[in-house]
Amino acid sequence: MKLQVSVCAGVMAAMVSFPAGAEQPASEPPAHEVHIPFGLAVLPGIGTNGFESGRVVNNLSLGVLATHAGRVDGLAMAMVGNWVDREMRGVEWAMGANYAGQVRGAQLAVGLNVAGGSLRGWQTAVGVNVAAGELVGAQFAAGVNVAAGKSSGLQAAAGLNIAQELTGVQLSSGLNIASNLRGAQFSLLNVGGDVSGAQVGLLNVGRRVKGLQLGLINVASEADSSLGLLSFVGNGQQHVQVWGSEMSMTSVALKLGGRTMHTLFTVGLRPGGEGRQRLWSAGLGMGGHIPVDHFFVDVDALASSLHTGGFIEPTGHLLGQLRLVAGWQPYRHFAVFGGLTANSLVSFRDEEVQGVDRFKLGYVYDSERVRVRTWPGLIAGIQI
Repeated sequence: MKLQVSVCAGVMAAMVSFPAGAEQPASEPPAHEVHIPFGLAVLPGIGTNGFESGRVVNNLSLGVLATHAGRVDGLAMAMVGNWVDREMRGVEWAMGANYAGQVRGAQLAVGLNVAGGSLRGWQTAVGVNVAAGELVGAQFAAGVNVAAGKSSGLQAAAGLNIAQELTGVQLSSGLNIASNLRGAQFSLLNVGGDVSGAQVGLLNVGRRVKGLQLGLINVASEADSSLGLLSFVGNGQQHVQVWGSEMSMTSVALKLGGRTMHTLFTVGLRPGGEGRQRLWSAGLGMGGHIPVDHFFVDVDALASSLHTGGFIEPTGHLLGQLRLVAGWQPYRHFAVFGGLTANSLVSFRDEEVQGVDRFKLGYVYDSERVRVRTWPGLIAGIQI
């Protein structure tokens, strides 16, 4: 039985829309620029730059509340905000907000940084950073980073990172969103469209993931490798396996994962009777999957708790298994498989697991309270 997965990655990624990613050209400079090396202002229009501040080029612009210049080649500082029409080459610093048409350097603000065109450098804010055009560099924020154009570099935020097209890394303690990503996302929640690289978080959602999803829950339309407690991948593995082993136990597993990696949730039961104790198990495993046309090879590692008493009794023993199995899958929803196992059972001396002492090919280690048995085994089963 192949579980059908409806992936919400495309819908979630489509919920975020961005402006066009192309770098926006800088506005044309006025016919007559005025170079004033030092500018001092209370507000735009009230200061040394005058009311024609959009024509002024400053090397140092200081404002009691805010500054305005056509271009700054150096440093702009103000309590409330800095406003540069065309290009900022240097550093902007404000307690409130910084805006520049193009930025080649840095913007620092407690509140908001906005680069209306391309940004080559970095933005740092306690609040929000916005790069409307191309970003080459980094954004650091306690709140939100937004890169609306084609970007290369780093986004790091305590809250939210949003990127249209990013080659680099997103780091967040909250949420990362990228429509197109070549690199990696690290956060509690990662949402991506087309991802070439890795998503690492508690919840990872992607459309087409060429690389690795590593998290508690992974969701994707297509993914190469999804490793987590629950992985729902449209082109991946959603199967139920049933098999028997040399321990006379019938086991059932739910197999979830991507094309090459999967997780196994297992339960098993051996009925009691005629001097044989009832035995049941519950376990968890991870493995790799190698598909070859209608055949496949799985390499799995399983850890199971074996119980000889009731289903709610806490006593149990630990069984570790390595499995190498080969399968034939003539149909998408049906396969037969079989293979070899390497088993290691840790049990308590005062409560032995009956039925494993007949395995003479293994190794036994005894201490005062614990007995460890190892032996090779066989399994065979079906997959639907």
